[in-house]
This record gives sequence, C-alpha cells and structure tokens, in this order.
Amino acid sequence: MPHVDDNNGVKLWYRVKGSGEPLVLSGGFGLLHNQFDYVVDILAKDFQVIDWHYRGAGESDRAWVGGYPLDRWVDDLEMILNHLNVKEANLWGTSTGAPLSIRYTARYPHRVKSLITYPSFKAGVASRKMFQVFLDITEVFGYEALARFTSWIGCADHNVFSQTGNDIAIFEAEAFKKNFSIESLAKTLEVFTQIDLTSDIAKIKVPTLILLGDSGKLGGKTATMIDAIRSFRMYCPQSQVVQIKEGGGTYCMIEKPQESAQAVREFIRSLARQ
Repeated sequence: MPHVDDNNGVKLWYRVKGSGEPLVLSGGFGLLHNQFDYVVDILAKDFQVIDWHYRGAGESDRAWVGGYPLDRWVDDLEMILNHLNVKEANLWGTSTGAPLSIRYTARYPHRVKSLITYPSFKAGVASRKMFQVFLDITEVFGYEALARFTSWIGCADHNVFSQTGNDIAIFEAEAFKKNFSIESLAKTLEVFTQIDLTSDIAKIKVPTLILLGDSGKLGGKTATMIDAIRSFRMYCPQSQVVQIKEGGGTYCMIEKPQESAQAVREFIRSLARQ
C-alpha cells in the first residue's frame, strides 16, 4: 500500500484511482475512505480519485505522540498532495471529513478548485453529547454496538430498520475495526468536539457545493441541518445546495451512490462552463 513519509517517521496512507481532475475524498472518523466505497469506482471513471488517512487512523501510523489537532491533519493532506504533485484539486468531505476539507480550503485556497461538503463546521452541545455517547458505547460494548448506533443515526429513515440498514451496520463494524482503535477514539473525537470553523467558511471563495441526503437524523430536512445550511450560506454566499432524495444525511454516497456521484460530476463539470 502506498505511503508518504513525513520525514519524522510517520507514514501517511493514500490511494489513487482513475484519471482526470483530482478529487480528494475525506470521510468520517470511523469509516474514513470506506465511506465512499460504493461511489469511488463510479467517480474514478471521470476523476483522479484520491483517498487518504490522516495520522492516528486507518492505514496511516497510529502513534498519538503529542496529539493531533485539526491543523496537523490538514498538513497531512497537503503533504500527500505535494507527494502526488497535485497542484489543484476538488475536495469532497462529509461527516467529520467536512471540517478537514473546510479548514484545508481556508488555509490553501490556491490549491482548491472546488469544495463539496456536508454543513458540519461548528460543534455544539448536541454534537459533543453525541460524541460522548459514541465513546461510551464503544468502550462498553465494542465496535458492533457503535456501528448499530451510528447506522441508526446515519441511514435514511426508510432504511433504519430494514435489511439495508442491517447490512450497513455490518459494513460499518468491519470498517471501524480496521480504521481506529478504541484507545484512540477519545482523542479523535476530542478534536471534533472543539471545532468552530465559522471564520474559515468566511474565507472560502472557491465554488462550493453543500451535499447531503434529505433523510435520517442527519438529513437536510431536520431543523438542525436547515439551520446549519442557512448559517453556512450566510458566511459562504456562493455555496449551492443539493440534497439527495431518500439518502441519509452523511450516508447518501452509501445508500444512493449513483445519484451522489452524478451530483458531484455535474457540479464539477459546471465549473468548466463558468
């Protein structure tokens, strides 16, 4: 598996599929690149798709010496793109991969052609409580229990108690086992309980697409997400919104891969016509 060495002994994992404009995928803390498993081959028909893992997770080195704030992970992505000689890329981040993509865009605007993101940019009381529940469930009952809970949150409403929802929970549990250790989970979640990227969003001038499913606990029809989208667009007025019908908020690329890929494809292609 390809890795980049940060010159301090830390190896960072990446994977490239397809050819064309670079498209960097950043998934949530537990799924990482697996969040895009159902859509990556579709995207690779049109783009050079770049998956990656920040330090402390997945196939990258797991050592947590000194802790890893959000900016350290953003630097990891910059290191990988430099290694691949990518001058400009489109970014797609969802779940906790959204703050990574937002911060990277704010810090390296000359490197970003467009941003596709879930509207997750500021941790509130509810998200901090949710992350604590994630930690408690995992420490007491393990990966499978966490996957059952996160799939209940992430899936579209009609999939929650269906065979599809059960299959997604099993898929998640296997990804969780590979992508993080229970010991590192608290340190990872702590980073995302402290974020407030309001000022970062105000710095974003590149074309931006807010992409999410319209269903489920994290879907675009909920009061929380309606408010998050409104706030995001207030600070980033050029942003557009696409909601994938009957897709979970952050699981639309899992439940509706063709529709999600098409939304990304159409958005990026529209930039060439502007």
